[in-house]
Amino acid sequence: MSEDTVSPERTAAIRLRARLAVVERAAWAGFVRAMRDHPEETEAFIADERARCVEGFAGPNWAKDLNSAERALLGAEVDAGLAQLVEDAKKEIGS
Repeated sequence: MSEDTVSPERTAAIRLRARLAVVERAAWAGFVRAMRDHPEETEAFIADERARCVEGFAGPNWAKDLNSAERALLGAEVDAGLAQLVEDAKKEIGS
């Protein structure tokens, strides 16, 4: 396949990637707005979600298709991502 064409398999993957990017950007805009308007409440909400995720991914009821090591990795990535989200938003709003 040449550089000027996209295979059907890659097209499907790229479209999915684009959809994820759209959702991510929309969520980011909403999160930054929440951090501007209600920073303490927004940070408290994220802290609660982080705790909920730590508990949820530690047990067998979330991400049932994963084994315990995979759930632990997923939980750690989600926790780190939520923490980074708050830090990034603070930088964005100059806080």
